[in-house]
Amino acid sequence: MQSKGHILYCEDHDDTRILMTVMLEQAGFRVTAVESGRDCLDLARHERFDLYLLNHTFPDASGVTICEALRKFDADTPILFYSGRAMPEEKEAAIKAGAQDYLIKPDDLFNVAGHAARWIAQNQNRAASN
Repeated sequence: MQSKGHILYCEDHDDTRILMTVMLEQAGFRVTAVESGRDCLDLARHERFDLYLLNHTFPDASGVTICEALRKFDADTPILFYSGRAMPEEKEAAIKAGAQDYLIKPDDLFNVAGHAARWIAQNQNRAASN
């Protein structure tokens, strides 16, 4: 089966990271999972991904800060947040930082793969038409 895309998933909570990785892989994605903002940015600078999936809070950075840093060198790859932080101002900060979408833990657990597929396809279609 051909991959639906390569996702860089940045999540500091071990159980969530393992669960989401398994779910995304079962949905047909290739997943590289890391637990820190530093690892996320290092990998993103050296590898190509079809989507970045970020948590909102990390011991070494905020998801918003990571999103802003990603946008400094990658303006096109979609960024999707999946976070337990559900306040409107937190969602707004992520979108302003350059994210395309913001899903809430655990309510949107079964929506992540669908949203990821949609954003990846939309970005590939945009790139193909340019």
